[in-house]
Amino acid sequence: MSLLLETIQILNGKPQRLDYHNDRLNRSRNQLMCSHADIYLEDYLQIPEEFSKAKVKCRVLYGQDIDKIEFSNYTERVFSKFLFHETILDYPFKYTDRSAFDKIKSKLPASTEIIFIKDQFITDTTFSNIVFKHKSGKWYTPSKPLLEGTQREFLLDEEILDERDIKIKDLNDYSHFMLINAMLDFHEYRALDIRMLSKTEA
Repeated sequence: MSLLLETIQILNGKPQRLDYHNDRLNRSRNQLMCSHADIYLEDYLQIPEEFSKAKVKCRVLYGQDIDKIEFSNYTERVFSKFLFHETILDYPFKYTDRSAFDKIKSKLPASTEIIFIKDQFITDTTFSNIVFKHKSGKWYTPSKPLLEGTQREFLLDEEILDERDIKIKDLNDYSHFMLINAMLDFHEYRALDIRMLSKTEA
């Protein structure tokens, strides 16, 4: 079985939303490995001095125990095109094996991102959850994501987002969208015009 993964944002030396990562890590270990001895990431994270400034990406690879912790400087990816893709993919756990996603994107330019449709409902991109700004001003996230991301859970708990079933035909009700994950925070200035979403399927 592939190792599991937590991607944690380190901002100026401080891990962000660590409780949410602990919850998902231990929930995954419990469900997949019947492990009831919780792991707390704060006991393992030792941030190197060279990664103590600005926004840093921390990858924690784990199974029954922590396998490896990696740090790297972070640069946000920029996309100029988004395509919809129908899928039957199930991805309830965050694995290191991303071959299913990589195969779909292998023939696309790096500037193009995929948005998955499952049973007619919008779910996620290949690496993030997605949120939509309704024309009323309220932000919604699809109620049936492929993966329940930590940033998504945080924003729901903070009541910044609500869940809603969203289909492609519903997009006329929205003005903007945004990609969110552990590294991509929710900020209105990051919102993209809904017209960037091509009705073309990959």
